[in-house]
Amino acid sequence: MHLGTISSLTLPADNGTWSVTLVASAKDKALRRLSDAAIWERAVRSLPLVAHWLDGQPIDDRVMAMAGIEDRHRNLMIDGAPVVTGVVAAGDAWACSNPTVGRGASIGMLQAVLLRDTIAATGLDDPWEFACSFHHATAEMVEPWYRDTLAADRHRLAEIDALIGGGEYRPGDPGWEIGQAFGAAAAKDPDCLRGFLTVAMVLGRAADVVARPGLLDKVIALGGGWRDEPLPAPSRAGLLSIVAGDEERIGESRNGRGGHRVRRDRSGPAGAPVAWVPRLGTAVAPSGPGPGPRRVPGHRP
Repeated sequence: MHLGTISSLTLPADNGTWSVTLVASAKDKALRRLSDAAIWERAVRSLPLVAHWLDGQPIDDRVMAMAGIEDRHRNLMIDGAPVVTGVVAAGDAWACSNPTVGRGASIGMLQAVLLRDTIAATGLDDPWEFACSFHHATAEMVEPWYRDTLAADRHRLAEIDALIGGGEYRPGDPGWEIGQAFGAAAAKDPDCLRGFLTVAMVLGRAADVVARPGLLDKVIALGGGWRDEPLPAPSRAGLLSIVAGDEERIGESRNGRGGHRVRRDRSGPAGAPVAWVPRLGTAVAPSGPGPGPRRVPGHRP
C-alpha cells in the first residue's frame, strides 16, 4: 500500500506469525531514523490501516534494515546468438525484481513452466536450438512481466521524489494513471477488485485485464479521482515529525486523512517488527512467534 512517501507491507506467515514492513526511497535521508525501533513503531501506529498489526508479541526487539534491492535482468543472447549453450538462466538467475512487489516467485514459476514446454518441444539434442528457443519464448511470455515491474518501480521512485519536493507527480503516462485508478477502484467494485488481483497475482497483464468488456469504464468512473481521495496516513510533515520525535507537531500535522487509530484485538496471535531498506526504499518489518523465538523473513530477495 503506497502512503505518500512511504509504502507498507503486512505479510502473514506460518505458526501464527507475520511481518510488517515500511518501505521508503533510499534517497530519503530523513526517514533513515526508521531503523530505530521506537521511531519505527510510532510511524506504524500513525497508519490506521496498519497499526493493529503491532498487537502481537515481538520476537525480536530490533528493526532490521535491508538495502541494495534492485530490478536486474540477465540476457544470455547477444546479437542473436547465445553466449553459451548447455545452460540457461531461469528465475532469479535470469531476472530479479523488487521483492516488495511480491512477483518474483510467480515470474520464476512462469519461466519454469516455459522451460518445461521448451524442452518438450525442442528436446536437448541441439543445444543451440534449445538456447535460442528458450530465449525467444522467455522474451515473449515472461519478460513483459519483468518490464512491467521495472516500469512501476521507476514511476514509484519518481513519485516519491516529487512528493518529497512538495510537488505532485504527473508523468503524462496514461498506463500509469490507469494503474492508479485501478487500485482506487478495486476497493469499490468487485469486478475491479478481481481485475486488480489478476494483475497483482501475475495471472494476467493489466492491458489484457482492462480490455474486459466494460471494465475500463468502471475503473475510470470509480477510480479516476484517485488523487482527491483521502490518504490513510500522516502528511509528509506529519511523518517527518514522527521520525524526528516532535510529539507536539505530530498531533498538529495530521492532515485529516486517516488521523484516527484502528482498535486492536489483543487476543490474536503474536506479531512483531523487522525493517527493510531496499533500493526502492527504507523498509521496516516485524514478525511474531509460535511456541518459541523464531524469525520469519518477510520476502526472499
